[in-house]
Amino acid sequence: MPHTKNHLSVLYVAVFLLSLNGLFSKLIPLDAISITQLRSVIAVITLLCFALIGRRGYRLSGLREYAGVYLLGVILGLHWITFFYAMQISTVAIGMLSLFTYPVITVFLEPLFNKVKIKAFDLIAVVMVFLGIMIMLGEDLNEFDSSAMQGVLWGVISAVLFSIRNLMQKYKHPNVPSDKLILHQVVMVSVILLMFVDIDTTLLFNVYDWMLLILLGVISTATAHSLLSYSLKYLSAKTVATISCLQPVLAAIFAGFVLNEIPNGGVIVGGFIIVSVAFYESVSHIKSTKS
Repeated sequence: MPHTKNHLSVLYVAVFLLSLNGLFSKLIPLDAISITQLRSVIAVITLLCFALIGRRGYRLSGLREYAGVYLLGVILGLHWITFFYAMQISTVAIGMLSLFTYPVITVFLEPLFNKVKIKAFDLIAVVMVFLGIMIMLGEDLNEFDSSAMQGVLWGVISAVLFSIRNLMQKYKHPNVPSDKLILHQVVMVSVILLMFVDIDTTLLFNVYDWMLLILLGVISTATAHSLLSYSLKYLSAKTVATISCLQPVLAAIFAGFVLNEIPNGGVIVGGFIIVSVAFYESVSHIKSTKS
């Protein structure tokens, strides 16, 4: 019971930090690929410093493990690019909310990894989450060529990538420490995107721009994803996915205060549905662990 509460607490901190991504996507004056590459470089430096200070090893155990983890890095990089692009061409709320079709995807993909049958509540939970997301999006989905619709499209692609990465990480590499997992993944992202960075714009950055980029790399990348990877080791991917639905709610609140993207009634109603499902998932997981 205490351990379960601790694992859930770690997950909630990770969700809070990840919800800041929407602000960074709007405030940092770079394209999605450049932001993804530079945040990864900063995350690599942060995680290497953490490994050296804590005297933790950062090598993987063999060629097969290297190949698997670096494949996860490719998937993570594509997820970040499509996610940031979705928010940049539409709004933080639309990008975040469309990403959160991934709990639905996760619930239906996880049985392929753990052979556990889908439960009745799983179906109800994902339907409620999806309903909440649709209510929050509202009329923005009416026009296929609109920025909102394009944001949703790229957000859903990002959701598929994120779900696959989380499941592969949990079930294919369960014994690799979480900080080591994310370290090698961001190394891969840094390398494969290096040639696509907008150097000219980056050289014009002021102190404020660099501060935002460093915060993104250290807090919302290295720290947040290490905590998320840790959570995936002790909680089901379904639980992590459902509780993570708090992200768009938090992101909408932050965007309202910082970017003046004020949520409408649909966002409030849909957000309430998502928070309710996430809360119930937390309580039910603790009870099932206790029993």
